[in-house]
Amino acid sequence: MLRDVDLRLLEIFCCVYEKKSLTEATKCLHSSQSTISFHLKNLEKQVGQKLFYRKGKSLVPTTIADRLYDYARELMDFKLRLLEDIGRYSGRKGGVVRIGASSVPGNYILPELLGEFIENYKGNVNVELLIGDSLQIYGEVVKGRLDFGVIGYLPDRSGVEFTEFYEDRIWTVANPELEGRTLSLNELKDIPMVVREEGSGTRRRVEDILMRYGLSLRDMNVVGTFGSNDAVKRALRFVVGFSFLSEHSVRNDNFLIKLKVANFEPIVRKFYMVKDRNRPIPNVAQELMNFLLLRSKTMF
Repeated sequence: MLRDVDLRLLEIFCCVYEKKSLTEATKCLHSSQSTISFHLKNLEKQVGQKLFYRKGKSLVPTTIADRLYDYARELMDFKLRLLEDIGRYSGRKGGVVRIGASSVPGNYILPELLGEFIENYKGNVNVELLIGDSLQIYGEVVKGRLDFGVIGYLPDRSGVEFTEFYEDRIWTVANPELEGRTLSLNELKDIPMVVREEGSGTRRRVEDILMRYGLSLRDMNVVGTFGSNDAVKRALRFVVGFSFLSEHSVRNDNFLIKLKVANFEPIVRKFYMVKDRNRPIPNVAQELMNFLLLRSKTMF
């Protein structure tokens, strides 16, 4: 029966759980595989159950490991915030910031801004960026695994605080074989269409706009569903079809063309910064949020 536990053991456990590999865990823990294995076995003895089983080269967490991780991650986050707050009193700045972003801001907007923020701190801050779709990032924020997120739509507004980050335009782009044509929405239904995955903010916004015209994706000739903007763009190099993509993802693309659609208004959508309403975030995370909001007013 688990009566007490060493925080260092939980830190090792969290790293292994997130990396799903002892080899990868050695890089963030700076310990040997044998040392990590020893500590994991020690933790399993304290818990009284096995935490991982092997599947090929990966470690797969058991059900009890999933439960333990949720609590352990909260303890690790609390420890980081405690150390950071104490550090404030001694005049030290910085710390770890865990943020998430959907694919457009995560790949095309935030990296440069985060680099600028990191440089301002001169090595005293460690920013971890998770990139996923809007639904995934929202879920990680609500679970407390991320300090805040930047996403393209809000699955649920209850329990979170959100602020408009910037406005984005979604273009109708196509294989150059369709260049020179102006299509009606009715004709567009017959053209092969490549879409983003469910959970994508881009897809959600496109679905909302199509609904205004009395259409849905079921009415379209969807031939492919892909999990990233780059995957969609690569597919359209061979598929003589079209898609809806953020202007940021196609701005430097020299292959795709803008498809002209008659009586179809440009699609505009907002990106939001979102954090858990009831969970305080580290001061350095709040500073990063303020920095991003300030820079967004001058960049976009």
